[in-house]
Amino acid sequence: MEQLNLKGQTKEEQAIEFIQKHEPPEGYMGCVSGGKDSEVLKHLTVMSGVKVQWYYSLMPDPPELLQFIKKYHSDVKIIRPKNSFWKQVGTWFPPHRFSRWCCDYIKEAPSKKIPLTHRLLGVRGEESAGRRKKGWINQFTKKRINYHPIFDWLEWEIWEYIEGNGLPHCSLYDEGFSRLGCVVCPMRSAKDTAKWRARFPPQYRLFEKCCYRWWERIGHHRQRIRGREMLFDEFMGNWYRGK
Repeated sequence: MEQLNLKGQTKEEQAIEFIQKHEPPEGYMGCVSGGKDSEVLKHLTVMSGVKVQWYYSLMPDPPELLQFIKKYHSDVKIIRPKNSFWKQVGTWFPPHRFSRWCCDYIKEAPSKKIPLTHRLLGVRGEESAGRRKKGWINQFTKKRINYHPIFDWLEWEIWEYIEGNGLPHCSLYDEGFSRLGCVVCPMRSAKDTAKWRARFPPQYRLFEKCCYRWWERIGHHRQRIRGREMLFDEFMGNWYRGK
């Protein structure tokens, strides 16, 4: 039996009430990632009957994920950055776990053009300590307030809801990928990176090609300034190990 809150509500009822309670006159900006959490979020928002416009920020995501969004969510508008992730890797530098520009440039900067302050996201506190700190409502900036209607949902509850309501999900979950996102995300463990690298070799070949373009232009020069001599293969090996 599903656990009820102090008001005797299920988590579905609680989330719908939360979405309706905070609905702004101009409507929400709904953020879709193609993952299981945003699938549940979108379904709950539709059930709530509020005004919302759906958007997806084009990341270097798996082809299967983008195909999933186009197939099942044709109402979602795609936000594109000024330059692709691949071009920026060669222009700026390969994003690293200790120095990243990818999310800010690819996701945050383009979304600033959307004139909607109140945004719905499928953030769950269970995922990380950083996300737990965000709470149900996060005042991101003066012009952006993030709402997290499924903040207290657990992963098993997400999957139970998807199965119970016959909602679709990206096929990569069936291959054993528990979390989706950018193919070459630098925040994964070395073990997970190896798994993604084996599954998506074309994307990693392209990534290394872009990294090499940066390395030839300025990367090796930076290493010499620091008093270190390093070959490109060493650099990439360290990147894959998160060093």
